[in-house]
Amino acid sequence: MTDSQGEQDADSRRTQRSDGVPTRTRRAFLATGAAVTFASLSGCAGDGGDGSDGADGGDGADGGDGGGTSTSGTPTYPDEVVIGSVHPFTGSTSYTGKRCHNAIDLAATIANENGGIESMDGAEVRVIKGDHKNDPTVGGEVTRELIDEGADILTGTYSSRVTNAATQVAESQGVPFVIDVSVAASLLQERDLDYVYRTQPNSLSMAENCTTHTLAGTSQADLEAGTAGLFYVDTTYGQAIRDGLKAALGETDLEIVAEETIGFGETADTQVTKLRQTDPDVLFPTVFPNQLLELVSAMKGQDYWPGLFSACASGGMNKKNFQQIGDVMNGALWTGYQIDTTLEKARRIDERFASTYDTAPMESNQGIAYATGEVMVEAFEQAASADADALNEALQNMEFADHIMAMPPISFTERGENANPLAVTNQVQGLESHIVYPERYARTDLRTATIGGL
Repeated sequence: MTDSQGEQDADSRRTQRSDGVPTRTRRAFLATGAAVTFASLSGCAGDGGDGSDGADGGDGADGGDGGGTSTSGTPTYPDEVVIGSVHPFTGSTSYTGKRCHNAIDLAATIANENGGIESMDGAEVRVIKGDHKNDPTVGGEVTRELIDEGADILTGTYSSRVTNAATQVAESQGVPFVIDVSVAASLLQERDLDYVYRTQPNSLSMAENCTTHTLAGTSQADLEAGTAGLFYVDTTYGQAIRDGLKAALGETDLEIVAEETIGFGETADTQVTKLRQTDPDVLFPTVFPNQLLELVSAMKGQDYWPGLFSACASGGMNKKNFQQIGDVMNGALWTGYQIDTTLEKARRIDERFASTYDTAPMESNQGIAYATGEVMVEAFEQAASADADALNEALQNMEFADHIMAMPPISFTERGENANPLAVTNQVQGLESHIVYPERYARTDLRTATIGGL
């Protein structure tokens, strides 16, 4: 395929759904300066939908534009709107996948308890799910199945590789997809998509936040830091953060002197031996919980610790693991998006989540999934419709401030990225996490005396 052919095919996908119905692209919304017209029908109108348009290629029960009117001219709306949840429900990441799905389900449940979609006469929000099994091919298949089952909007997937496949299907069908957890910047930065959005910070912004906050910490602690080491799990996620850190560190005086990887089921002894030899002043681990435990175990076994341990987007940086690892974790930093536990709403939602699903309290991934659920509910509310293009326009023009994350209001750029992404940095103090950067969200001061050393 030539470049021009590829561009023509992409343009065709952006201007026509698979059923041949023309669509408006995200850029078209921006170019015209269009805002969603909410006031055309008694202040909250728009076209109601029955949830089938775009899902089965039909025109919808009420006339083909996602909504309809009665003989008296009063708009009619569907009884329900449908969110499709694409997450891992089996396999090694099923625990987190189920919890992310439950967070989205809770957002829908609370919306229904509060009267449903008010602008659609109280339409209920229903969540349907598909298990992608950590397989991109399966992820694409279940995304298509959820659309066929009536999903008006989709979310997922806790795997950048799977999200790549799932969002491509959603894009080809002209159905909005709001990514909850998938960090690779390439998902939106290297593809030309009009129906895909992301609430979490991507790998580039997370790495930039981590680097900025880490350097603030080294300065505050009077730590002479000239070298850095990268340690990451050898997956799309780990590689994406690695690339982000390389870009961010390239703008600083920190020289990368070590780069080590770990695979699933591996120990970290050999890698730690190499880290000891290069002895970077700052070590940036990007790993899943099991690899974090392997890394720290090997470091303790070899009596080695860097001047500053600063985890970037690493799983397992939580109280449970800190208690298992021990006091060596005190003083360490870790950067990631996080629930703002100072908010009464966040505390209330967290308690409701744990009691409703008989599970542990929310962690960061469930927090951003819940916020994503609220964003999708708000899109229905603002669009006053289940029509894909009305939802797409609502997302493009949205600014959602009433979420539970330590992050500014969520809105979206032309690329579909969160326009105000933020990953905060915590320090482990007394084997618990406390936000120390940026100042706006800091809950305590950095304890410089605990940084570095076994």
